[in-house]
Amino acid sequence: MSNLAENSNGNRKEEILAKSRQSQQDEGMEYAINEGVKMGNYYTGGVGVALILFSTFVGQCLVVFAILAIYGAYCFGEFLAKYRYFKQKRYIAGVVLFGVIQGGFFAFLFVWNIGILQEWWG
Repeated sequence: MSNLAENSNGNRKEEILAKSRQSQQDEGMEYAINEGVKMGNYYTGGVGVALILFSTFVGQCLVVFAILAIYGAYCFGEFLAKYRYFKQKRYIAGVVLFGVIQGGFFAFLFVWNIGILQEWWG
């Protein structure tokens, strides 16, 4: 009986290997790409935080708004991609939230730079 079980497991393993070879997807490459994306996200976040702190320290608040607008756009895109794939309500909530955040910071920078708000705040 054990010989039959080993034979069926061996056949199953061969089927899985054959399907894997036919799919032409390298799981090691996918893993490396995913790890690279994770590391890039961590480093980008760290540099963004450092730039925000530095800009706040030297009094360049418009740079802070620009960085936050870029981060909001990044999060908007990430949540939109997740929503398109998973179709879950929590991701559409992220799309709306970060769309408003990104749009608000961008609109503020746009309006400030064309001079409308400078009359109010000097």
